[in-house]
Amino acid sequence: MAVLYPLKYRSLTLLLEALAAPIAGGRLVLSQQWRDNEQALGLHLPDDPRLAAFVFTYGQGPCRYGVDLDFPETADAATAGVPLAQEDLSLERLLDVLHTHFDLAEHA
Repeated sequence: MAVLYPLKYRSLTLLLEALAAPIAGGRLVLSQQWRDNEQALGLHLPDDPRLAAFVFTYGQGPCRYGVDLDFPETADAATAGVPLAQEDLSLERLLDVLHTHFDLAEHA
């Protein structure tokens, strides 16, 4: 059964397809905040929307992504040891970042 997503640039549709299992399983939520933005989307945990990621394609090259990571507490961000904003990421690298950020059980 195909999952329908809001209209997004093809690169974001590929990302959503790669994250279909954690989204369908309720381990990751697609934020409604950027639903109408074709070049960006937001993801967060179902139990804590403060642990979130904003993924965007504007200002990026073809098939490249930018991401801003949000943590519930400033101390969490400091101990994560990763840049909170990253750009020029491949899909595979972005999936690695999101997998780590959201502590997904298997690679998305």
